[in-house]
Amino acid sequence: MNESPKEWRCRIPNFDLTSPNRMLRMHFAQRSRLKRAIGVNLVAYSDDMPELRPVIDLTITRYYGYRKRAFDKDNLYGSSKLLIDAIKDFNIIPDDTPKHINLTVKQEKSPTRETFVEIEAKEADNIGVE
Repeated sequence: MNESPKEWRCRIPNFDLTSPNRMLRMHFAQRSRLKRAIGVNLVAYSDDMPELRPVIDLTITRYYGYRKRAFDKDNLYGSSKLLIDAIKDFNIIPDDTPKHINLTVKQEKSPTRETFVEIEAKEADNIGVE
């Protein structure tokens, strides 16, 4: 009997991804505190946190609102690093290598003035890149 693939979703309100340019200028302790804060948000705003295996389709969508601008593609993917690390630390994904996740990062103008991030992870049918 085939078991349906597991899924996990999270919507973090009033949260924006941190651009790689800003992260590079942060002190390591400041980056560590930001990663911990992201972890707290994951616990507070997510569904149950299952362990997903073996390959995960991970989609991160940034909704930017009032007084925010779109990131270019390289900054958009780079800005998701701390978020992915926090997801990995909670054992939702086994590892953050291309062998274990198929990563998609998108952004859209927010339908409201609010800036928020939505995360969706589900067990994939296909195998990741080696």
